Amino acid sequence: MFANLIGNAYKYTGKVPLAEISVSAAPLRGVNVFCVADNGVGFDIAHAGKLFTTLGRLHSEAEFNGNGNGIGLATVARIVERHGGRIWAEAKPGDGVRFFFTLAAR
Repeated sequence: MFANLIGNAYKYTGKVPLAEISVSAAPLRGVNVFCVADNGVGFDIAHAGKLFTTLGRLHSEAEFNGNGNGIGLATVARIVERHGGRIWAEAKPGDGVRFFFTLAAR
């Protein structure tokens, strides 16, 4: 999960002069919420429904030297859901993205 989220952050900050990628966690209403954030290209949140679907790309492969296969975020979402959590994103075009997720306590 982290490899995919951080890899995407790296890919989509490639054209930013001073890239920033962060990983954090904080408790919220009794649940740990994890976040992987970047200051890359971001996306229009209106298209967020495509994010966690197979082949649900929001940017072209050629645009970002992508060698991915379009299943990374769908796989991340499946892992999170199978661990009793949920995943969501916040973004704006040109203002990066923040992926948040929770996992069930064991």
